[in-house]
Amino acid sequence: MLIWTVSFLTLALLAGALGFSGYTSTTPKVTATTASGMARMLFLVFLFAALVTLGLGFFRGW
Repeated sequence: MLIWTVSFLTLALLAGALGFSGYTSTTPKVTATTASGMARMLFLVFLFAALVTLGLGFFRGW
């Protein structure tokens, strides 16, 4: 359970860094606002998943 928490937290931090830093996409069909919006959404999803798995780990016991 701890491995899932760490992986979700790592993905959340990566998505947050890309979403909130103003990183622009080099793909011509994807606009920068769409890419940063998707990264922000993934940040929230993975952060929520990390918190849920951390809570379940404490509830069930490591």
